[in-house]
Amino acid sequence: MAKIRPKATKGTIMPDLATIYNAFDVDEPLPAEDDERYVDLSGVRGQQVAKLLRQRIRNATKNEKHQSHHLLMGHTKCGKTTELNRTAHLLKNDGYLTVFFDVAEVATRTFEYTTVLLLMANQVVEQLSKDGIKIKDEVLQKLADFLIEKEVTVGKELSVQAKATGQAEIGPGWLASFLGRLGFGVELGGSFQRSREITTKIEADSRGFINAIQELTDDAREKVLAEQGRKGLVIICDGCDKLAITATDGSGKSFDLQQSLFVDHASDLRAVPCHVIYTVPLSIAVNLGDFWEQSSVFVPAIPVNELPGIEDEYPKKGRAAMREIVKARMRQQNVKIEEIFAAPELLNQLIDSSGGHISDLLLLIRGAVLEAQIDEVGKVTLDHANQSIHSRALEYTRLIEGDYLDILFNIDSFKTAQSNSDIYRAVISKRLALEYICGNNSRVDLHPLVSASDIYRRHKDSKKTDDPTV
Repeated sequence: MAKIRPKATKGTIMPDLATIYNAFDVDEPLPAEDDERYVDLSGVRGQQVAKLLRQRIRNATKNEKHQSHHLLMGHTKCGKTTELNRTAHLLKNDGYLTVFFDVAEVATRTFEYTTVLLLMANQVVEQLSKDGIKIKDEVLQKLADFLIEKEVTVGKELSVQAKATGQAEIGPGWLASFLGRLGFGVELGGSFQRSREITTKIEADSRGFINAIQELTDDAREKVLAEQGRKGLVIICDGCDKLAITATDGSGKSFDLQQSLFVDHASDLRAVPCHVIYTVPLSIAVNLGDFWEQSSVFVPAIPVNELPGIEDEYPKKGRAAMREIVKARMRQQNVKIEEIFAAPELLNQLIDSSGGHISDLLLLIRGAVLEAQIDEVGKVTLDHANQSIHSRALEYTRLIEGDYLDILFNIDSFKTAQSNSDIYRAVISKRLALEYICGNNSRVDLHPLVSASDIYRRHKDSKKTDDPTV
């Protein structure tokens, strides 16, 4: 049967679906000043993330602390970067100078604390130079001499050449070019084995390395305060939440990367003498408050479906908030929801399928719009929505390993889990399950696209067969 294609009525202009498709780009965190698309989700997340981080830094400054260190935790692509952009904007208005960078844009998912601190040093030098702040040559040379002395290079020959020419090249953009000349563009984006080699060389004198990083940052902070009259320097280190759970070196030894970065080397990350915000993986299996000055700020998923013991007002408000996110993006294109969806319940269906995860909703809408474009029709129909859901569900299904099925079943049954188990860490890292905060209550639930998958439903049915009381 041929598909019925909605036609525009006389005198109307059908929305450009390509424009709508591009409006739901999941790889574009909202800029700080984008009030048109930004939706305040504090009512469904329980806290105002940007304002909370700003106030913590304000409090530390008022207490005459030159440094404070903060953690932002949440599911990947849940809106953390958007909140960090807002935080940077608020801090700038308060008189702070911010350095914002994303580790994951340069490093692989198996980076270590040495990578983070080297990238941080480079970003401080580069971004402050744009504000007319120049780090002392002797401070830069100290870090360079350390790296050369420890032969943290792609080869001894390059190390000798760098040592011979390093002093003459100090100037604007010097550290970036120096690290590049030493092969860091390759090394930081290379294998975990290369990361281990770098870290091992640095740890031959870890105190000397930390001192060099501290002197560079301290010089930057003092210049920010003295030369520009700012209240302080704030470094925002995004992308650490994308860190893999484990990695194996060339000898076959396994390393818990998240434990290493945020527990074993918490003191090194906290040694940076200015205010710093790090993002942290939700799958880390420790109480970070025991190793940091304060607990992490948590960005949970948004409740959109019923949860046991949770009042209906929470998912109701959550669905309204998710709908507002969609409306805000369409408003910017001067388009209404009813102009895109053939029936109002179709958007609700996509919201429910997203589980309250923002990037999944954007992807589902994109997929549905794409299906409508392929069919050369002007609106998203039920078939298009179902196809988008099916396609996204397949992506999640491929992530489900056999070892995960029992813990997925337990989460589905009890809406909670043993968060310190290795399997749970893998499940939460892959977003097969989502964590929610509803008032004073927390819940864990399967991602709806996981609970509806064939592999999970077959496992659930087998459990019921083995135990009729399930």
